Amino acid sequence: MRRHRDEGSERGATMVEFALIFGFLMMLAMGAFEYGMVFRDWLSVTISAREGGRVAASAANYGDADCVILEAATGALQSLTSGEVEEVHIYRSDASGSYPGAGSSLTRRYSPYQAGDPSLVACTGSDWNAEHLGSNWDPGDRVSSAGIHWVGVRVQFEHDWLTNFLWWNGTVDFSDDAIFRMEPPAPA
Repeated sequence: MRRHRDEGSERGATMVEFALIFGFLMMLAMGAFEYGMVFRDWLSVTISAREGGRVAASAANYGDADCVILEAATGALQSLTSGEVEEVHIYRSDASGSYPGAGSSLTRRYSPYQAGDPSLVACTGSDWNAEHLGSNWDPGDRVSSAGIHWVGVRVQFEHDWLTNFLWWNGTVDFSDDAIFRMEPPAPA
């Protein structure tokens, strides 16, 4: 004896199953998108710190070295549309890559004059707030005959979550450092 099922109840069960699966798949897709964007921004910040570090190594004791370093580091981030640079630290490091700290006299901290300032590539007095410019780390005093010097550049970045769905809302902060050996200027 065969039992005859009602087609309406099967259609309802299919709709419930579809809603559950679709919700789960949408959450997976949004998560993949959000984490992909964070990964892209993190890679861009890493490239930015390295670009700033390379310029810092060659700028050595050039009088406007910090300005050139800031232009290089933030110029590498111009393609990003979500998030903003919070600070750029230029500091004296050692061969092990240690960071002396934000309050050290060997660290110079810069932050954008206005949050989210889109013109960070141009380095003028109105674009950056200089914070804690230690007298022991002026650009003119960075290279000496006393040995090898290491320069570090730290870029701190705030990423905005794009979808603001579930736990992907607000911001996430991250930073990256690059350490390079400073090259002394060529003899005159």
